[in-house]
Amino acid sequence: MNEIASRRIQIFCAYCGPAFVILYGLSWVVLGHNYPPPNPLFTGQELVDNFYLKYRDQIMLGQSLSTAFGILYLIWACQLTVQMWRRETTPILSLLQLTGGLLTGWVLIFCPALWAWCAEVAGTVNPELIKAVHFMAWYTFDMTYMITTVEVSAIFLLIFLDRQKPAIMPHWVACLALFSGLSFLAITFLPYFKSGPFALNGYWSYHVAFISYGLFTAIIGPYMVQDIKRTKIPAVAGLGQVISQSHFND
Repeated sequence: MNEIASRRIQIFCAYCGPAFVILYGLSWVVLGHNYPPPNPLFTGQELVDNFYLKYRDQIMLGQSLSTAFGILYLIWACQLTVQMWRRETTPILSLLQLTGGLLTGWVLIFCPALWAWCAEVAGTVNPELIKAVHFMAWYTFDMTYMITTVEVSAIFLLIFLDRQKPAIMPHWVACLALFSGLSFLAITFLPYFKSGPFALNGYWSYHVAFISYGLFTAIIGPYMVQDIKRTKIPAVAGLGQVISQSHFND
């Protein structure tokens, strides 16, 4: 593949981050009626009557689209890995970012599929089963946050330790990434709160953790594109080459 084609593909992948924020936001938040999500204190029957039956068509469409749009995050994370890898001698931070991004992408795809199922079968199966699946999906969606926290921590460390100029992104963007990752720590106590700011539908998750991470993912895209356009390196060394080179240097 020639360098022009490679550059265009990389630019497309970099813009998948902002595209993910917009499209996933519309499908998961708006169509999925997740602002705020249903009351955690609902009984199974109340959850079915006041949420899944009431908004069945919108939820099914929104969550089905979310399972598709979630892949955009994975594509964006892979592209960011390539750009980070070019700046590391041994790409441990790049691999941490890649692994966190891939697992986060899986969560973003898997959980909406469960909510789509809840909407589909609402009114035909035991409401307590729907409630169980509903909350299993929410706990998976929220409480696996550490895979994303590790991902953004790797980004933060690379940006602050990297001596190449210009950097992939400004330090303030990396700080926003780290802040968003650390803000998820409060979700550790999700099972203990059914109301208030730290509940599943509380202020903290949406207005601090989710919004800060969405902002970071959207903001970094244009900086990634700038870095792609100015780089003169058409390829990235494979992991085996990097390790071999490290042994040789030793």
